[in-house]
Amino acid sequence: MAQDALLTPQELIEGDFFELAGLQNISEEEKETLMGKILDGLRDKVLIRIDDLLEDADKTHFQQLIQSADDTAIDAFLQNKSINIQQITAEEALLQKNNYLTMLSSLKDEQPQPQGSNGGV
Repeated sequence: MAQDALLTPQELIEGDFFELAGLQNISEEEKETLMGKILDGLRDKVLIRIDDLLEDADKTHFQQLIQSADDTAIDAFLQNKSINIQQITAEEALLQKNNYLTMLSSLKDEQPQPQGSNGGV
């Protein structure tokens, strides 16, 4: 993949994040740490999206459910409100993956190129 080429939707969905980001050679420990941070960010994005869909009267109740960490009650609440958390999570995961890969690509593009002998001055 060229540095400035955009990923196709299929590459974005199927591609291994670390390989697409050029990070396949980092240690498993570093991968786990990075993935933990990514998943924390994803969780926050999903919660924000859900909060945006709720009426003001339901927001406080939802926050209480989140703090209680009662997955069954949270699932029942979301079903009752016709909120598809799987769809929201998938959408946000793809957006986040694309954002990270775009950011990493732009950082790579900004790095100075090593000067080699090219026969010129």
